[in-house]
Amino acid sequence: MRVISKYLYIELLKPFLIFSFTFIGILWLVQILPKLETLVLNKQPMHIFLNVAIHTIPQVAYFVIPIAAFFSTIYAINKLVSEAEIVALSSSGVSFFSFTKVIFIFGVTVSCILLLITFFVLPKSTFKLQSIFFDIEQSFATKLIDSRKFLHPISGVTIYVRDKLEENQMKGVFVYDDRNNDYSLLYSAKEAAIRDKDNIRDLIMQDGELQIVSKDENSIVSVRFERFGINLNAFIPEARFYLASPSEVSPFAGIIKAKELSMLTDYSPSEYLAESHMKLASILSPIALCMLGALALVVFNSENYRVTMVAASLALVALVMQVSIISLKSLLVLHPDIFFLIYLPPIVVLTAVLFLIKLKESFV
Repeated sequence: MRVISKYLYIELLKPFLIFSFTFIGILWLVQILPKLETLVLNKQPMHIFLNVAIHTIPQVAYFVIPIAAFFSTIYAINKLVSEAEIVALSSSGVSFFSFTKVIFIFGVTVSCILLLITFFVLPKSTFKLQSIFFDIEQSFATKLIDSRKFLHPISGVTIYVRDKLEENQMKGVFVYDDRNNDYSLLYSAKEAAIRDKDNIRDLIMQDGELQIVSKDENSIVSVRFERFGINLNAFIPEARFYLASPSEVSPFAGIIKAKELSMLTDYSPSEYLAESHMKLASILSPIALCMLGALALVVFNSENYRVTMVAASLALVALVMQVSIISLKSLLVLHPDIFFLIYLPPIVVLTAVLFLIKLKESFV
């Protein structure tokens, strides 16, 4: 019996690996392309590209693995049924319970993999990924020099750089400051450079002109200059340290330290709680989905149209279950006291499947 159970387990594992790598590869490509575009525009080095590519994988795997487990169960059962292996194994004394037991163990294995990703890999990779893009956003000098488009660092200020000559050197600089209620300032210069010293950034412009325009447009003052400097710190949003969002902490930390984390960030305690409970509920998904796929043992036969119909019906139930978990997260943000509701979709599906399997005394 151990040999047969091992054989069935391997038959489930092989398509799971294929589906996982395929789905992860496709979704990873979809997720990575917009990120790579941002990195290219900001002239990031190659190691940043590699970091982003690697740290995107756990995010994709978190969503893909439960679905891959479900489809691998359907595929493996269909293969065993179509090749009459189920009939041969049942004739040799393998019970229906033995089949479902192997599927349940397979589901538990996948849930353990998802647990490791959710608790240890996903928080660190997501934090690292978001930190990279946060640092890019905070790198004002890089954005200023390389943007070659109109930049609005704060409300009322517009900066444009036509060309980059070399490091911190620019050509064709335009600065418009409209923060004052009585007048606006318009700086233009043929050349400019950024001087960064002791966290003080100055824009040193050469061969340019300053225009002071009243808001009623009744007066304009124009001043030519050979060299003029303005402090950029007033144009730069206040520097911040990046702190973990709800998706970047482990479920236990999000539940136990929700209030402490919310005091350090702009997120509410309920957002940390909702995200953490959603992750914990998602860990139960592979077990429920694999056992949902086990229902194929009850209804599959050699007629192809029924195979398609059953697979589509089970896939619809799986989709509703996964969407319910994600949707209930929004409800938990508003009403964190009813957190137990988010665990109901996988528990209800698993309970219903076990009940149906219990009623089944034999299978085709």
